[in-house]
Amino acid sequence: MSRDIFADAARRHAHALPGHTLLAAEPGALPASALTVDVLVEQSEDLEAAQKYTLRAMLNGIDTVDDLQLFLGLSEGDTGRAVANLLLAEYVTYQPPAQGGVRRLQLLPAGLEAARDAQLRRPMSTTIQVIYDRLIGTVTDWRRNSLRRSKQAKSDPARILMPPASSMPVRTIDLTISTLTEILDPRTRDGVRILGISGVTENRNFYRDAILLVFKDDESNTLRLGVEIDGRWSERHAAALEAIGAVERLRLSAAPVEHPYEPVTDPGARLGKDSVVALQISGEHATGEDENEALDRAAIRWLGVYEHPQWLADAVANSRRRLLISSPRIRTTVANVEWIRRIESLSRTVDVTIVWGVDDNDGSDRDALAALHAAARRANRLGIIRVDDTRTKVLVSDSYYIATSFNWLSFRGEPSRKYRQNDGDLVRDQGLADRAYDKYLAEACALAVEVVGTLPAKYRDLVDTGATWTDQGTTTSGPVVSRKSRRPAAPSRAERRKTALGKLAAGQTVSGPVKTLTAFGAFVDLGEVDGLIHISELAAHRVQHPSEVVSVGETVTVLVLDVDTVRERISLSEGGNICRFRTKPTSV
Repeated sequence: MSRDIFADAARRHAHALPGHTLLAAEPGALPASALTVDVLVEQSEDLEAAQKYTLRAMLNGIDTVDDLQLFLGLSEGDTGRAVANLLLAEYVTYQPPAQGGVRRLQLLPAGLEAARDAQLRRPMSTTIQVIYDRLIGTVTDWRRNSLRRSKQAKSDPARILMPPASSMPVRTIDLTISTLTEILDPRTRDGVRILGISGVTENRNFYRDAILLVFKDDESNTLRLGVEIDGRWSERHAAALEAIGAVERLRLSAAPVEHPYEPVTDPGARLGKDSVVALQISGEHATGEDENEALDRAAIRWLGVYEHPQWLADAVANSRRRLLISSPRIRTTVANVEWIRRIESLSRTVDVTIVWGVDDNDGSDRDALAALHAAARRANRLGIIRVDDTRTKVLVSDSYYIATSFNWLSFRGEPSRKYRQNDGDLVRDQGLADRAYDKYLAEACALAVEVVGTLPAKYRDLVDTGATWTDQGTTTSGPVVSRKSRRPAAPSRAERRKTALGKLAAGQTVSGPVKTLTAFGAFVDLGEVDGLIHISELAAHRVQHPSEVVSVGETVTVLVLDVDTVRERISLSEGGNICRFRTKPTSV
């Protein structure tokens, strides 16, 4: 797989919180302050304080153990240990006295030098520069050049700035001598000893890069946060975010999937979520590669939302024949300058097609679209297709494809900070990948309202004649060719959907095939629009899963409960008398 720091972080910590599902690994920043601390220091010595002051006392004529004990104010035992250590170091001698005399200590040459050196050293005032982590409230070993200025950190809309634990300024009582000593440069630490802290000046204008991990409780929509710093999970920062209610302060929330992807219904065993998660957890602690091999062997398997960015990066890096990406919106937080450069480079040898468009295209960044269009006009095999509304979110590479509800090109930096559990299916089968590529690209061409760049030759004639098409012509240096409508344009998909919604009203009875089953209900195909039978409306009795009542492809007659034309949602009910025409379910 390709290298992406956020995808790597997601893979490392996807299962860090039992009972939770990882929804995103986001660029984040920790609040930091640069501190200038006024300290009292002295040069460090090999001698202990008792030995140092014993030498100083002897230098000034105090040379008996009893007098030293009185001078130092130590116990008899501590004074004796200080003298004994100096004897072992050959700093002093303790010769037996003359008959009737008092036994006295004498300085040896090495002791005399050490005594004079100890007497010359005096404490001094100085300042040291340290970085303070304002989320967990402690000094760190971060370096100044690892920080971002606040203005720079805030300029990236995708970066989530984590709040500080307190708005109070840092005080001297918030710092300790031991902590300051630990973070000193080793070269300095070996030469000085901090004796006290007299003052501190704070500059809050900094942030430290980190990765914010967003988890959702499997039993509810409750979110929890984790933090990775320099590739390591930080329990202290995760606990601090929990303590200050960071989810609410950052206005983060979880939302259900509004438009489920079309599940893969082709024959063959599908490795479900529980099995995939169990294998991934086992693989994190196993010495062999059996678990990873089991995942690789699965032709169809569940794909967690945290895995999608990694597969997108892999497709851009390793596709050799084709790449199709369908995503309703495009944002610069994903399709940035570097990403577009890679896409343009890839399209020199690979057919690359990007399909986008939803409703009135709110949410897409004009700068990203303009840059993609410019790249498509320069490249030989890059095409950008805009449709009125694509509910399809798919990625197709050479030998695999991913059907999903994940927003491939706008998953990062969503202004609302609303996270969805956008799962998908990874299908690693050449035949199925070929069919998916043909199906999705043909559909996009038929619904195209604008094409910029070059499409694969097989699909060019499928583009609706009402679409606007701008490309390079027959040669890379040739003129720009614009293909305009030669007949009145047919109603767009959005227009057809609005018309269909206008024909529906509460109380009507309608029929259609069941299109998709989800944990919360069944979607019925009503032509241009889909309606939802909530699980509570499927039967008079309690239903654990919609599959107990209906099947995909089965035609049902249902009652229209409500039509929301603004949100384009239709609520249906079995109405106490659901009717089924036993038609053979069709494959999706």
